[in-house]
Amino acid sequence: MDWRTVDRGLLEWTYGLALPGTPVEVVTHVATRGGVWLLAALLLAAFGRGLTRRTGAALLAGLVLHVLLLETALKSVVQRPRPCIALGIPLRDGIVDPATYSFPSGHSAASFLAAWVLGARFPRLRLPLLALAGLVAASRVALGAHYPTDVAAGAVLGSVLGIALARTFGLRPDDDLRPAVAGTAGDGGAAAS
Repeated sequence: MDWRTVDRGLLEWTYGLALPGTPVEVVTHVATRGGVWLLAALLLAAFGRGLTRRTGAALLAGLVLHVLLLETALKSVVQRPRPCIALGIPLRDGIVDPATYSFPSGHSAASFLAAWVLGARFPRLRLPLLALAGLVAASRVALGAHYPTDVAAGAVLGSVLGIALARTFGLRPDDDLRPAVAGTAGDGGAAAS
């Protein structure tokens, strides 16, 4: 059995679960065209301070790189037809153009990228954001828009990009939330009398 058979089998099994359409579409559209991730990036960049503003800038940069590298370049190189075209299954996502390419999943990539960037700045949100990204990825298969390998590749590529951006932008939690302490030992302040 080759990977394509497994990939198709997992797609058909997930698609066949017949999950409730509206909740699955709501989850999937969190990441449609940047969705909530773009909104979060713009709000953080516009209204945040210090590290929080840098987090918004990192997320914006990541979403731009995601569109250029994954949505445009990689999809154009691989040119994998969506399952609805290749297998003739109905596409349950009314927003996606079925003629666009499937590999990698842009929704999955954007969601995992955002989870890692935002999670670097706000560690308590990391696991819920990764769980949401996982749900977005699963929804893409359940709606017939992607194969499991498409979403797995999107998750990996988005994670790599998100972690790299978090490191590049130096996103560490609580750096700009610590109070400035006057007279600490290293500044020659109040220690001398």
